[in-house]
Amino acid sequence: MYIIAGMVRGREAARWLVRVLVSAGIIGYVLADVDLGDLARAMAHVRLAPVLVGLGLFLFSQALSAYKWSRIGRALGFEHSLVDYGRFYFIGMFFNLFGPSTLGGDLVRALYLGAGRRRRLAVSSVVFDRATGLALLVALGALGFLLFPEYRFPRSLILGTVAVGGLLVAGWWAAPRLVRLLPAGRWTRELRREVEVDLAPLWRDRRLLATAAIVSVVFHLTQVAGQYVLARAAGARLPFSYCLIFHPVISVMTALPVSVNGVGVREGGYLYFLTRIDIDDSIAVTLSLLAFGVTVVAGLLGGVVFLVSGATLPTLRAPASKEAGVAA
Repeated sequence: MYIIAGMVRGREAARWLVRVLVSAGIIGYVLADVDLGDLARAMAHVRLAPVLVGLGLFLFSQALSAYKWSRIGRALGFEHSLVDYGRFYFIGMFFNLFGPSTLGGDLVRALYLGAGRRRRLAVSSVVFDRATGLALLVALGALGFLLFPEYRFPRSLILGTVAVGGLLVAGWWAAPRLVRLLPAGRWTRELRREVEVDLAPLWRDRRLLATAAIVSVVFHLTQVAGQYVLARAAGARLPFSYCLIFHPVISVMTALPVSVNGVGVREGGYLYFLTRIDIDDSIAVTLSLLAFGVTVVAGLLGGVVFLVSGATLPTLRAPASKEAGVAA
């Protein structure tokens, strides 16, 4: 038992080491490529007003995402108020600051939602929320590639973006069909029942799917607008069409759990995309730092929500009396 636990801890430590090395490696490359004096001057000339507008757009987009999650959660039977969903969502943003990608925050808000009961169903609501958002994000990026071919991106990047979007949609469509192919057993029966019964609205409720799609599109367009405004704050006049392309790709890159909270991957992505259209590398890194700063400030506001809510961590299991009531 102790040996297995040690192996698990060792693998987790190895994953964290890899993420740290990835972040450190890319940051080292960026610092070697960018003149630090130019970067300091670019940061000194950042305009505050557009940054505040960008922060406001980012917070509005997160509120939209919390609303979408509330529609998904209620469809699965989690009858919390919209305020509670917003509270759980923003607390999750705070915990995102301390983990790889958004995995830590997503787990926290799922545990808050389930309150120690129906944990897998609560996690499924968060997974579907993320999956629909990611699918629409990739679709938005692919649409940008197709509508604006004048930017002449490598065909491999375009095809890769389209392929990721296609795989997400295919995976969602195939899930209830694939569980029928699993070998018979208690665990597989429970999984099949959960997918075919408990999660049925995620495949059959057309109104829910339409709402999730529309809100996701508005969410991503709001974030693209935020990037457009932050670029103005950094002194770069980017076309909105270009923001429509690079923001989805960088968002997908930073969502992958291969670095520490996207650090390094984000900066490298901005450097690649913005220098392609002759934006100075110091401006590109400045914009990446502004985007990261907005995320951090929003996460810290989530920390304030966490403190105001009592700074109580979610429970893994419901109290015995509640579990007995649910069983009855």
